[in-house]
Amino acid sequence: MTIQADILKAYFARWDNDLDRAKTLLSNQSYYLEAWLVLSCHIGALASLRFPTLHDNESYKRLVLNYSGMSDFYEQIDLLFFFQWPRSDFSSHGDFLKLKNHAQIAKKIEAAFGDENTISGGRRYVSCSDFLSVLKNSPFPGFDEQNLQQYLPLFSNLELLYRYVRCRAVHNVCFPFVTKVHLSGGGTRYEDNHAITGAVLYKTALGILNNLRSECVLKNIWPWEL
Repeated sequence: MTIQADILKAYFARWDNDLDRAKTLLSNQSYYLEAWLVLSCHIGALASLRFPTLHDNESYKRLVLNYSGMSDFYEQIDLLFFFQWPRSDFSSHGDFLKLKNHAQIAKKIEAAFGDENTISGGRRYVSCSDFLSVLKNSPFPGFDEQNLQQYLPLFSNLELLYRYVRCRAVHNVCFPFVTKVHLSGGGTRYEDNHAITGAVLYKTALGILNNLRSECVLKNIWPWEL
């Protein structure tokens, strides 16, 4: 074992301690929301280390896809968000407006998977390939397949992780994926309302750390040198 490998392992051991503390916060209802903030910030910090020349949105999402070991999950499309996008905070966002024929696409998807009132008990999250196959098998006049392929990822779990956790939670202390429940005897508890839960966020951060560590130790270089 080289000296460099020893140094790298000691360096990453400090990150292990940080994630252990975040896990402790996650297990305590009094600090549940703080755990979300800490975990998202840890992912952001690791993204900056691994991709120092990229903008935050690109480095964060690339790190999650490439290092979490959960790319299939994060690439899934949240159909409820897709249906509700016109009523969301991103209804007038420039990137989302680049998707053509949202209303027509939504009708086809509803016919295949159910509408927003029924998918929560069925298939709320689907792969991009399953989503696209619905439109390929039953296209409507004016359907632009290339446009859909390009902008469909905006409705993915990965995009929602970045926009609603990395940005909204960290910058605005807003947690749309967590419901605050007031107990009859006083006090509160928190309930996850999305596939991205506190446990999933911890699993994501842990996967990133372990995979990044393995690559750095194997190559005997720092994350920003990869």
